[in-house]
Amino acid sequence: MNTSTEVILSVLSIFGIRGVERYIEEFQGKVFVVKAGGALLEDRATGALILDDLAILTRCGVRPILVHGGGVQADREMKDAGIEVCRYKGLRITCDKTIRIIERCFCELNESIIQRLQFRGVNAVGFSGRKGGGLVRAERYTPDGQDIGHVGDVTGINMRLIEELPPDALPVIASLGVDADDNVLNINADYIASPLALHLDAEKLILLTDVLGVLRDRYDPDTLIPSMTTNQARALIRDGIIDAGMVPKVESIIRMLERGLKKVHMISGRVPHALAREIFTDEGCGTQIVKGDGSSHG
Repeated sequence: MNTSTEVILSVLSIFGIRGVERYIEEFQGKVFVVKAGGALLEDRATGALILDDLAILTRCGVRPILVHGGGVQADREMKDAGIEVCRYKGLRITCDKTIRIIERCFCELNESIIQRLQFRGVNAVGFSGRKGGGLVRAERYTPDGQDIGHVGDVTGINMRLIEELPPDALPVIASLGVDADDNVLNINADYIASPLALHLDAEKLILLTDVLGVLRDRYDPDTLIPSMTTNQARALIRDGIIDAGMVPKVESIIRMLERGLKKVHMISGRVPHALAREIFTDEGCGTQIVKGDGSSHG
């Protein structure tokens, strides 16, 4: 065991995370795509812990990729500019002024994340719309035929830009795309993280959210379901145990797994060191969903 690993184990043990050696060995060189909302990363406390965990992962030999939004800052600037925030089926209606605000806010957050990771000794590389060569290609998205402005759906990912990075690089990707005419489009971060994980044959897709995971009783955090298969998830939806806003989230995860993703984790970014707890412990701290009969955490 090298000195760097010993230091990592010591740091994790301070937070009650022990027995991680077998997971470190298992995940050497594996790609983890991590999606985190802008609200989590903009928050000084939760953002710092998430970035600490990403730095730990890179030092353990894991290859994380971070996909982030940035809606909180954009909402503030839109309000200051007198622009009402309107949504259609959860997607922000994005006019000409709005896309300029979003592009600026997302790029600023992307640069901030890069600097904070580099301060932690991580070789972080940013991609944000046109910045970085237009990693995410997209086209206008019109749900139900509705024109909701500069909102995009992913048509492709320039994998060469990722593949040419050095092995220790940590790509940080803002949820923006570029269309065939080089126009920037606002894209839901989940819509980028999922195809990216598929293209890279990622070991895991980890969704950092504001919810603990899937609960048998959504009012009781002690009823968290740590692991389930897609068939079990469908049964819980059918029985009404998974209900309300959790239904589209879980249905989306089921579709991802059926398209070929290996494992999807839904965890709360508000839990201290949630990434490390979910990845390096048997019990985890959120819900993992797999296709088939697998059920062990990690």
